Amino acid sequence: MGIAGRMFGMEGGIDQTLANTAIGVEDAGQVDALTIIVRQKAEQVFGADNTIVSGGSFMSSSLSGFSLILSGDPEKLADVNDEVLAALAGIDGLTNVTSNLAEESVILRVDGRPSVEYTGEVETQDAMGLTSTAKAKVQAILPPGIRASEGFESEQQTRGFQEAVKAMLISIVAVYLVMIVTFRSFVHPFTILFSLPLAIIGAAVALWLTSGVVGLSVLVGLMMLVGIVVTNAIVLMDRVQTNRKERGMDARQALVEGGRTRLRPILMTAIATILALVPLAIGFTEGAFIASELARVVIGGLLTSTLLTLVIVPVVYSLLDRLATARRKKPEAAPPG
Repeated sequence: MGIAGRMFGMEGGIDQTLANTAIGVEDAGQVDALTIIVRQKAEQVFGADNTIVSGGSFMSSSLSGFSLILSGDPEKLADVNDEVLAALAGIDGLTNVTSNLAEESVILRVDGRPSVEYTGEVETQDAMGLTSTAKAKVQAILPPGIRASEGFESEQQTRGFQEAVKAMLISIVAVYLVMIVTFRSFVHPFTILFSLPLAIIGAAVALWLTSGVVGLSVLVGLMMLVGIVVTNAIVLMDRVQTNRKERGMDARQALVEGGRTRLRPILMTAIATILALVPLAIGFTEGAFIASELARVVIGGLLTSTLLTLVIVPVVYSLLDRLATARRKKPEAAPPG
């Protein structure tokens, strides 16, 4: 750990009432915890009103920007400014809260309306949850005529999350369409998609066990699972279809032989992927503090989907095959006499 400090100059001179200290750490994953400790110590010595302690966003795993905009009558905005600042400062995980009105006494205009922007730093992994909490808390104290909305940074986080969800849904549809062309059937690709909920179960359990939250890295991990998990199911169903069409087996024989034959490659693929992600999930590799949740989601999803796909997917296939067989054998209605 290294410490460097300097005094800020005013018009070329030195202002001995202001100072800036930077602390460098060897383990970037400890920045968040160290930031909290340093802030507490600094506030004890200099006072909370005279201290600003911030973790560098390029090093911190959870630090992100917060921005909230209030729009309405300028006089009402000025009257409620201190109360809003106090409310935001009391939210756990939100630090260094300020507003342009407090710093510059200037009313901004957003979409042509007088506005005040409140900014801060989020020191929690659940940035979106904190933004929702802050917005609800502020709205509860606002006078009539003042509207609260997300600022640029918070809006970008929300939009990025929504776009990631949309991309994941598109990837599922794309995979389904490819399987329809490959299997020349609408039913069997649908059977394969039953492996996806099994992966989500494992991902959710992994997040719960590690106290994680749903964020962009988690959604990226889920998108990875779509490809990996579906691939394992395709390997199994392709063998089953081959057994039925080329070897004349019934559904049960084809499933038993396919499961026995494809068990080893499916397990090898899952185990190899899990072992490759373990160092990232634990934090042994550089930059792991950014993508550790992604790795944990993929590992959890692979564990459950691999074990349950070999059971649930064959069961669903068997049930759908029975329905299709019963429909084919259903006698045609006799023509009226």
